[in-house]
Amino acid sequence: MEALMILAGGLLLVVGWLWLVIAAIRLSVGRMLLALFLAPLTLVLRGRGYPTWPRVLLLLGIVSLVIGVLELQRQQPERLALLLSGGWSVDAPTASDLQGTIMGQPFVPERILWRGEDLVFEEGPPDRLRRSLTIRFADAGSLLQEPVIQRLPGDEGAWPELVLQWYSGALAAPGLRKVLDDYSLSLDFAEPVQGQVEGRIHLHLPTIYSTWLTGRVELASAPPWLLEREQAEQLAQQQAAAHTAATDVREERQQPQQQEWQELSLLALIDEPALFSGSAVRLTTWSGRVHLGTFREFSAEQRLILAQARGANQVELHFHPLDIRMIESRVTP
Repeated sequence: MEALMILAGGLLLVVGWLWLVIAAIRLSVGRMLLALFLAPLTLVLRGRGYPTWPRVLLLLGIVSLVIGVLELQRQQPERLALLLSGGWSVDAPTASDLQGTIMGQPFVPERILWRGEDLVFEEGPPDRLRRSLTIRFADAGSLLQEPVIQRLPGDEGAWPELVLQWYSGALAAPGLRKVLDDYSLSLDFAEPVQGQVEGRIHLHLPTIYSTWLTGRVELASAPPWLLEREQAEQLAQQQAAAHTAATDVREERQQPQQQEWQELSLLALIDEPALFSGSAVRLTTWSGRVHLGTFREFSAEQRLILAQARGANQVELHFHPLDIRMIESRVTP
């Protein structure tokens, strides 16, 4: 309403001024210059030849403009200050990238904060709010422990309470409405970074409320419940990691100890074969073949005898010492 009065007053003022200047062309130069530069002064001048109707439009424009400015100063002083500073053509900065409506009125929150268990979106100066939306989790605190807070019409369980407040005009009390359920809500907060928290909200109420809010949410400080949730998640991750490490250690201990191979000296084996008789050995020839078996003894032809079990039978392999590249014995640690 204030904007319409200011706009109409400015239009009447311009039309009346131009009309007065055109009508003063037939008068003297001094009276024409007075109408051109100081047209409002002609309202108190009589008998100078100025026509009546242009001055009436001029008076109506001034009255409408003054009333609109005074009403704007009383209702929304910050917008008047923005208008007088020349920033009327630039959108005022907001606290976050949020857009919505409350009961059909445009809603652009300038402050987003937590008050206890309430998430509050406010528009307007702190001492005179124009519109606000409050999401109360007092009876739905369990939702704060979930990674994403989601509610859809028909869902069972706890519902946050919505409190809507909006400006209804100079002669009417501010509007107030509470909504308990049957709306759509998606609220997600990321992990705090240097004390700041970012998230996104999508809120849609039934058509009769003409209310919705969607966009990015920025909090200057992390709420206590979010810090507690992050600490609980970190503790759970640490406990899971400790449990996994303990399980791995236990499995390693339960696994049978693997036997290792240790290289033997072929000369020691030839000199004292009785010390190694019956030992499990792994023999590698110069051709690269590997044979596993049990060392028996050296034959009369000085051939190394390696016994291998093949099913129910047992075979003996004879190797010339010059054909053996390496021989190893199995040792249990």
